[in-house]
Amino acid sequence: MRARLTLEGGECVPPTLDLSPSGQPVTLGRSRDNTVVLRDEMASRTHAKIYFEDGRWHVRDFGLNGTRVDGHRVNGAVELSDGQRVKIGEVVLKFVLEPKSPPKPVKDAPATMPNIKTVNEGPHNATKVHELPLDRLLPNDLPPDQTAKQLRVDELTALCKFMTGAVETKTPHDLIGFALRSILNQTAAKLAGYLSLDPEDPGPKIVMPESAAIDIPLSRRLTAQAQKNGKTIWLFPDLSAAHPPTDSLSSFADAICIPLKASGEPFATLHVYRSGRAFVERDVRFIEAVAGFLAHGLEILRTRRTLEAENSRLRTHTPAADDIIGGSNAVIHLRQQILRAAPQPFTVLVQGESGSGKELVALALHRNSRRAEGPLVVVNCAAIAPTLLEAELFGYKKGAFSGADRDHPGLFQQADEGTLFLDEVGELSLECQAKLLRVIEGKAFRPVGATGDIKADVRIVAATHRDLEKEVKAGRFRQDLMFRLKVIPIRVPPLREHPEDIPELAAFFLAKVSSECRRKFKLTAAAMRKLQAYPWPGNVRQLRAAIESAAVMSEGDTIEADAIPLTGTTELVAAPTVTSGATAPDLPPSLDMSEIETWAICRAMKQTNGNVSHAAKLLNISRDTLHTKLKKLEEKGINRHSLLAGNTAVTPAPIATPEPLSATEV
Repeated sequence: MRARLTLEGGECVPPTLDLSPSGQPVTLGRSRDNTVVLRDEMASRTHAKIYFEDGRWHVRDFGLNGTRVDGHRVNGAVELSDGQRVKIGEVVLKFVLEPKSPPKPVKDAPATMPNIKTVNEGPHNATKVHELPLDRLLPNDLPPDQTAKQLRVDELTALCKFMTGAVETKTPHDLIGFALRSILNQTAAKLAGYLSLDPEDPGPKIVMPESAAIDIPLSRRLTAQAQKNGKTIWLFPDLSAAHPPTDSLSSFADAICIPLKASGEPFATLHVYRSGRAFVERDVRFIEAVAGFLAHGLEILRTRRTLEAENSRLRTHTPAADDIIGGSNAVIHLRQQILRAAPQPFTVLVQGESGSGKELVALALHRNSRRAEGPLVVVNCAAIAPTLLEAELFGYKKGAFSGADRDHPGLFQQADEGTLFLDEVGELSLECQAKLLRVIEGKAFRPVGATGDIKADVRIVAATHRDLEKEVKAGRFRQDLMFRLKVIPIRVPPLREHPEDIPELAAFFLAKVSSECRRKFKLTAAAMRKLQAYPWPGNVRQLRAAIESAAVMSEGDTIEADAIPLTGTTELVAAPTVTSGATAPDLPPSLDMSEIETWAICRAMKQTNGNVSHAAKLLNISRDTLHTKLKKLEEKGINRHSLLAGNTAVTPAPIATPEPLSATEV
């Protein structure tokens, strides 16, 4: 004789409960260990018990404040009849007997139907346990793989509507908000939130409804357990000492926490809280379906944004190479700095001359960071007008201003879960600097025309060829912004400080231009010496342009020194004819070996800005040998300052014109 309890007054969880004669007795009370949890101060921890005995249903009172059936107080135990009302405090439950119906036959069932336990795990992983007879399985108590197939028409309609709308969303923020609103509308939940598992940004990213506080506390206990177990945590079926109520859940009747994962470990959790009554099985299945689609949708959006950012970077910024080329001490030190800074979440300021490879450093920082799978968005700050900076950085909503015919995600939203590279940040106006500082400090911004703030998980890498400290003193750059950007400073050395890398760089660019022109170019030894002797004010970018120009304009596949378009370079190929005893400005003063040696040391020291190690490599001698020669020059009165200034104490001797040979000597 099956029966049902239905809530008519007060609050209890669950509001409806089916009773089975062969099931366990049903307990009612304030404790979370009871079958029916009463939300009433007059109820005892275990107040009453309803059980089936001798073919009848009975209720037994255990509470201090008593239990009433149709207004009469229960003394001990009384029989329950159809339609009677059980009252405990202000909670009123109606007892209804269900009409008898012949049991449905079960195929291949044994003669005696034992009780079994069905554990809701498997595809949905919800931790709810039932103990029911095999021949009394109700539709709501089926295993989850069957329950999911029995969603009602309105739930299936809501799920299809969510999937259709989710495909059209452009940003992760919009997709998460759409999913949370769909859950709230369908399950009548009080609150839904998305919590990132990123240890660098552990706060709730989005909480719905929008009237809720942005810093609403989401249960850390449920988050930790969902992350650890990797499955859905449904609070109500497990209300026991293992899950005591926490401060963040004290005002809610039930809670669900689902880890979001697509192809790897969970990256976020979805929280759904309810007041008044607990969730039912169908609510959990609907939320799990939305969560699964949301997780994969976020991964697809991230992959798409990564590809779009990479495509944009390659179209608008064409670096010399994808990797930093060279084996000099300067380049090795640069790589070590990148590897140390890349895993850190702090901002990085890359400083170096134009064309030295600052964008390559930013690319290496991104690829070696924890955000390597996210997008790298590159923006040239010098190309953004001050009036458009706010819309470009933070985005805008449709109708925010004239010409805004659609929602546009800003650069910070495009770089969400990735890296934003602000190239030439020193070119920003003071007004733009103030806006940038605000978003770096608060990490929350509001698109133009929007009504709410948005948080983006972005790491900022800035670059400039200017000396920001001098710019601060001149009043052209904000000091507070410089401090925020210069948490990790990295200096990119100019090419003249590591000329020993020129052969490797030249070979790389030559191979590239050979592939594009379908020819096999090569440099002569004299051409390579000419490249190494040049100071390269335009750095690697100028070197690449010179090699490409020489290759394209060369008639043959061998590139001679004369074919390389450089100005002010030292010709070491063949000494030109010097007339009237005059000396060329880029030539040694005479053919005397000591004069040539002094001239070569002077040139090397001046080209490397006084760096003895680099000068020694340029001269193809050891560092100790160069030190010895410098000491000898100092004994002659030529110090290093004179060498750097190009003023040697060597008196140039005119080149003697040889007399013609006589016929006898011939």
